[in-house]
Amino acid sequence: MAEIGFADLIVIYRNTVFDGAGGGVLHVASNAVAEAIRTIEADDALYDLTQIALVAPGAVTVGDHVAITIRAPNHRLGLLVRDLDALFNAPDASWNEPPAYYVIDEHFARGDAAVPVALARYRSLLTVTAVLREAANYVSDLQRELVFIDDEKTVVPVIFSSADLSEGLVENAARLSRIFGEPLHGDEKTELVSAAVIQSVRSLRRAERFRHLISHLDQLCDEVEKGYRLFVSSFSYSKIRKEIETASLEYVGKIHKTLVDIQGQLLGIPVATIVVASQLKTPERCGLAFWANAGVVLGAWIFVGLLWLAIRNQQHTLTAIEKEINGQNSRLERDYAAVRDDFVGVFDDLGGRITWHRRVLWFVLILALSGAAGATYVWLRLTPSAYTACL
Repeated sequence: MAEIGFADLIVIYRNTVFDGAGGGVLHVASNAVAEAIRTIEADDALYDLTQIALVAPGAVTVGDHVAITIRAPNHRLGLLVRDLDALFNAPDASWNEPPAYYVIDEHFARGDAAVPVALARYRSLLTVTAVLREAANYVSDLQRELVFIDDEKTVVPVIFSSADLSEGLVENAARLSRIFGEPLHGDEKTELVSAAVIQSVRSLRRAERFRHLISHLDQLCDEVEKGYRLFVSSFSYSKIRKEIETASLEYVGKIHKTLVDIQGQLLGIPVATIVVASQLKTPERCGLAFWANAGVVLGAWIFVGLLWLAIRNQQHTLTAIEKEINGQNSRLERDYAAVRDDFVGVFDDLGGRITWHRRVLWFVLILALSGAAGATYVWLRLTPSAYTACL
């Protein structure tokens, strides 16, 4: 059997005036047309495949007008349909554009540059049905039905005609595609589509459901976008809250550590100041008691000096922590201004803790200075002025 493809049939279709009753008149406009009809006529098996035959068998030459019988070919080759509505009702056409076809009324074959308006809208519609397939709980390809299950089963037969493909379909289909263009949260998006479809068509008759969906596709997009914004806001809010709570605990630990790190020195304040003063003795001339008193007082001041260095270091640490916290607060205000007010209390609490610890550190230093000064005062009172010559 000779080889013939759908492209050869398209050459014949383009040059045929169809009578609508399974026949027509073929204008043999070129050698390609003549060769195609001769090939078919020469092999009976090709008639079964192409469903094209001359009414009056005979020689065919370029320029002839011959009567032919012409019907839809074997589906393995392609589709021959009267109009776009017939194309849309073809098997699997609800989900995918047929790979090869010729539309008689439109004089159009797939691959032609000039695309009919309704066909362009149909191609946009296919992006919508692809999304709906993903959102549906079950799809019947044979019956062309989408099944959505919530509290009850909602069946949406994919029934439409070219008249249902409105001007706004292309824009709204692109809008829906953009929503699913980013793979992030794909499952959540399909759940939103499913819920929106059920809500939109549940109360309608089955035959009207799909038409209603595509005629109100903008509303479907609105519902999905609104639901996704709420989902993202909830997701982001939870994430932000968790991050801030974790950071807050870390900062509280760092702030408290400023006192823990010097608690040894703090415990030494009573010994180095008050207890020191109680250990001073009345000296006799430049004896041992005098030098012991002088050593005790000097030790107290050395302790105060070391304590001052430690406190100064901890003050610097608190300043660094404060800068980090202010940076976090600024980032929150810049990137998440809508929820910043919910976390103001966290940052205020951290700021209050820093202020309190600073005051405690200053109080400790003043206390140590007072103790050392008190010990010095006691030492001077116990030591007669004449003994200062010992120094």
